[in-house]
Amino acid sequence: MSVGYQRLLEDSFDYTGNALRGSWVRWLQLIVCVVVFPLMYGYFVRIMRGDTPDLGGWGRLFVDGLKLLVVYLAYVVLMLVVAVALMGGAGILAGGNGLVAAVVALVSFVLLILIWLVAQMAAVRFAKMESLREAFNIPAVLAQIRGIGWGSYIFSQVILQLVLMIFTMVLISLVVIVAGLIGLVAGIIGILLLPVLMLAVSPVVYIFQYRYNTLVYESGAGGSGIPSTTETA
Repeated sequence: MSVGYQRLLEDSFDYTGNALRGSWVRWLQLIVCVVVFPLMYGYFVRIMRGDTPDLGGWGRLFVDGLKLLVVYLAYVVLMLVVAVALMGGAGILAGGNGLVAAVVALVSFVLLILIWLVAQMAAVRFAKMESLREAFNIPAVLAQIRGIGWGSYIFSQVILQLVLMIFTMVLISLVVIVAGLIGLVAGIIGILLLPVLMLAVSPVVYIFQYRYNTLVYESGAGGSGIPSTTETA
């Protein structure tokens, strides 16, 4: 793995640990935010903006969270429109031709992935520019991605998804083990605690993910791209 990607991962792990370490009150507050999800999305905005990741100013947190949800929902709607249009077109063009249908399905999949990739950086741009309009400034978002490098950006997201998958599997395993041990002592209570424990560990995954994408976005400033093995820290 390139030193650049390793640095992204190490920074994200350190950031996540520092955000959660030594404050059970903050952890409880984050669990509440996950339940009242606009608050959690507002916390994501603070992470992407580069602010100190505290939980003060609940009103601003809630409003910022609603704005981020609007950004994501708009891109999801765009993905649905593209998917429906392409599927409808595939039905007309294919006319029983399996090859045409397969090609259209592949094109649809690629386009949906591209929109999803743009949406990730659009969310960070919205947070940093503090403007909802900037989330839909597609030329600027694409310019930022070009600064990162499309290949580097796509590879960074592949790494992120792999790490999140491993990370989530480890956390789920730990939660199941803890719930099982509790169940040995308290019977059915251990099983009932399983979703509660899953909720408790969810902030770890979320904070890591948003810090990582923020660093990826920032690597595109000035067209510098993700630091390579030949660049200094």
